[in-house]
Amino acid sequence: MISDSVPAQTPEPEPTGGQPSVTSAARPRWLLPGAAAVAVLAVAIGLVAGMTLTNRAGAGSGTASYVPADAAVYYELRLDLPGDQRAALRSFLGHFPLLRVDKYLTDELDQQLDQLSSAAPSGYRYSTDVKPWFDGKVGFAMVGYPSMIPGAKVAFPDVLVLVGVKDATAAGALNDRVRADLTKAGATITSTSHAGVTIWLAKGGGSTQTTPGTPQQFAWAITDDQLIGGTSVDLVSKALDSHSGAAPSLASRDEFAAGIARLPADRVLTLSVDFKTLLAQVQKDVVSSQPSAAAAFSQIVAQAPTYAVASARFESDRFVMDSSATLPGAAPANSDRGLAALTPSDAIYFADGSNVGQGLAGSLNSLKSFLGASGAVTGPTLDQVEAALGGDLGSFVSWMSDTALVAGYTNSTPWVGLISKPTDAQAARSKLLQLQSILQLASVNGGPEVQISQADHNGTQITTIHVEAGSGTPSWASTLQYAVTDQRVVIGSGDSFVARVLDMQSANSLASNPRFRAALDSVGGASNNSDFWFDLSGLRTALEPLVPADSQSVYQNSIKPWVAPFDYVIGAGKSDGQQIEGRFAVVVK
Repeated sequence: MISDSVPAQTPEPEPTGGQPSVTSAARPRWLLPGAAAVAVLAVAIGLVAGMTLTNRAGAGSGTASYVPADAAVYYELRLDLPGDQRAALRSFLGHFPLLRVDKYLTDELDQQLDQLSSAAPSGYRYSTDVKPWFDGKVGFAMVGYPSMIPGAKVAFPDVLVLVGVKDATAAGALNDRVRADLTKAGATITSTSHAGVTIWLAKGGGSTQTTPGTPQQFAWAITDDQLIGGTSVDLVSKALDSHSGAAPSLASRDEFAAGIARLPADRVLTLSVDFKTLLAQVQKDVVSSQPSAAAAFSQIVAQAPTYAVASARFESDRFVMDSSATLPGAAPANSDRGLAALTPSDAIYFADGSNVGQGLAGSLNSLKSFLGASGAVTGPTLDQVEAALGGDLGSFVSWMSDTALVAGYTNSTPWVGLISKPTDAQAARSKLLQLQSILQLASVNGGPEVQISQADHNGTQITTIHVEAGSGTPSWASTLQYAVTDQRVVIGSGDSFVARVLDMQSANSLASNPRFRAALDSVGGASNNSDFWFDLSGLRTALEPLVPADSQSVYQNSIKPWVAPFDYVIGAGKSDGQQIEGRFAVVVK
């Protein structure tokens, strides 16, 4: 609950008709008069500091309790590094040899922030003006989502900035100083009271120039544990009511609370997105500007998540993001799709998912309907394209079941490919033949020369499509191959990827790569509904020989120490009814 006891503050300055003590030319051109010196000062300093403030308070966060329950977007940064996060961050940063960890995790940081904050008007300093009252928690919420219709009057969303307070008296002293400086700069400061808390409002400033879509006022209030900044007095009042229980808060919203319960307790970032609310406004804009596209857009909205919550935290050798999203229907079942066992072990990139074709076909057909209805692409044009292709757009991918997109760099040659389990192998053959025919037709009509050949590979036919792209063009960039069996469809660049996959033995595959297996286990294991692998170390090793000789010294001394510690990126999603639980990690060594 909010205390009725508000730190003593000097009376609000009465607006005067006289000239301020500084000339008009010397006045600072405040964009957000109140925020510039109060909330934005603290937030900007905090964001620049990143996750490294020296404040060691670990009190529980009540920031979300000030956020109205209907907030479309909310994020909170824990710059105080709660629980194990300070030790984990120190260990994580220690993997970078050129980084002076103590520079960011000790009181030495105050000196750097003082230098940064000295650029603010009137000589504000972080160590004396912000640190005494700032508890290390910063929140941001977008409560309203304005119309984005082109040509309409640009609106500014209802935005809340929340800065944690550990000493309300010290925060009030800075507030007094800020209001006096703003008044000298030509701003008009007024105040009102709501639920026993003073809300200040700043309007105007030294400049008469305004930017469309930006607020020309800012309101703020200070409670025992929070500095609340907002784009209006009503919004700040709404935040106070949310915290007191007079109105619903985000913290009490069922979707938010359930999502938070699924996330790690010690984290440096909390994020929530109400996709249903955001998309409802977009849909409203679409219906208003393009009524004929309403039904098509509804199909797109029906496939989108309704609500998502995410967090980020440091571990000793990785930066981890966890997420929990609610889908409008049942999520794909978890399984080991076995596609990693068909992928070369040196793959730098691997991403796969379940029933990919069904989702792609639905998205393509919905997009087709939307583009046609909105007039962005005329119906006859889309019809002509589909007639040339011999079927609707979705049919060209609907045969895909479990599918992986892979890429790598082998023997100084890059490659990229698609490995898919077909729901209908004959449909896959038919669609690939149609695409092949279109390429041949384009060649006859003046396009690049296309040569197509077939060859048997241990009982499976491999089709090679070579496009004459000019001298000097490597084979991997001008050659495409594909093969279709009842069990798999393989499509890839160059003249070796397809055969390599067809011949793949599990023991030589990515699935048997110890690094990949350990990485996948760390985010939930091989039984999932989608996963993602990006071998950063492998990519660096592939690219280093391409560094010019005259740049080797700069690379070795100034660049490599920063990139060499990065090992890989791994991610996976698991389904639980209508919930998708995701984990994504950037790992260092």
